[in-house]
Amino acid sequence: MIVCPVCQHSNDEFAIKCVSCGSFVQERVPNLDFFAIIWLMIESPVIAFKKIIIAEHKNFVLLLGLFLGIGATFALMWVSKSGNSFDNLFPLLLFGTAIGIVISVPMFYLVAVTFHAFAKLLGGKGEFKETYGIIGWSLVPVMLSVFFVLPLEFSTLGLFLFSTNPSAYEVKPVVTIVLVGLDGLMIIWSIILASVGLSMAHRFRFVTSFILTLAVVSIVSFISFFIYSSFNI
Repeated sequence: MIVCPVCQHSNDEFAIKCVSCGSFVQERVPNLDFFAIIWLMIESPVIAFKKIIIAEHKNFVLLLGLFLGIGATFALMWVSKSGNSFDNLFPLLLFGTAIGIVISVPMFYLVAVTFHAFAKLLGGKGEFKETYGIIGWSLVPVMLSVFFVLPLEFSTLGLFLFSTNPSAYEVKPVVTIVLVGLDGLMIIWSIILASVGLSMAHRFRFVTSFILTLAVVSIVSFISFFIYSSFNI
């Protein structure tokens, strides 16, 4: 709780103005600084999410959602071994990137709405714009994976990453384990960040928020794989 310095009224920790006298009880955050928040996600996620929750504009969220679309598309292509349908890496990259960009915005909104609906079913107190901001910024590890790990996978494993004859593991087992392991760690990091942010915004215990996050990620992943598989790519 934040005590108003003017009237001594107790306010919510995310309040900007006192509900009693209207005085400012903490500094406004009109916009989010992209690189500063990314650093805070590494250094202190709690402080980062507090800024995100009280920010007037949840900027850069759709940019981060773009990386969700691209990352999810290539993950689906890896799981389904879509490389068997391509003769070389370049058309696969074009196809995956194009599909990822097209689906990024609707996919991100679907994920954010699903998270918010489940949070409300569990008695969550946050507003949709808070859930929207939290889910968007919890994708920072996904962005880092797409930006750094995915190009390494393309350059070292090539089309083998997405094929079965031979598979990437058969060609370069150590490299495959390390790079795919890094992808897995980034996903786990993103899940933990989302759990921390949701627990703050919706006043959940971390365990509740973590279970909620795992449930939504599992549901969205299953639906995405089912839809992608239906196209027989």
